[in-house]
Amino acid sequence: MNHYHKLGGLYLVVSPLLPDEKLVFAAESALDGGVDMLQFSAGKDTKDKKNLASKLSVLAVKHGIPFLVNNSLELAKEFKADGVHFNTFDVSPEDVRSILGRESIVGYTVNIDLEKVKWAERAGADYVSFCSIFHQCPSAECPIVSLDFVKNVTAATNISVFAAGGINLENVFSVLEAGDDGIVVTSAILKSKDPKQTAKAFKQINGRHEKQVFE
Repeated sequence: MNHYHKLGGLYLVVSPLLPDEKLVFAAESALDGGVDMLQFSAGKDTKDKKNLASKLSVLAVKHGIPFLVNNSLELAKEFKADGVHFNTFDVSPEDVRSILGRESIVGYTVNIDLEKVKWAERAGADYVSFCSIFHQCPSAECPIVSLDFVKNVTAATNISVFAAGGINLENVFSVLEAGDDGIVVTSAILKSKDPKQTAKAFKQINGRHEKQVFE
């Protein structure tokens, strides 16, 4: 039997775009605005960012939302995270849950590979995400993903689907129309003048979309 939580909403990924103090302030403001899930992502410098990870973990607990760590099961265990997000496929959901607990959330970046989506579902992942929807990432491993492909995936899988990469308040509705369960945002919130209000705006757009779908 597959293990998955049906997830959705606004997923904030905190990466080192700003000094740590500004990141924590922006993240807390965004959580006040209604973020549904929080991820810490520091790339290769993850082990040097334990202080930041600790502060973000505390914020997530305070706001009662899941806290995930990117690509580090070790750090996730240290900070008692609710789950892990992976950009590779060498660690299975079963591996994660044997260490973090049976209800741990596990997600994978799948890019434009439908076979990886199917693997994630069979393996018991909770969600998959795409990178990138609207801008080319520096890494060749993060190609542009068309909204048509997103539509095909959402129609073909039962696990949650998140879109990421260049999503802002101007283009988010088109992403939601593709059938995503949620959106992943980083710079559009963390670099905004008012992270709380920006998060609220994303939530309002998502709410309007859901209303149209179910009317």
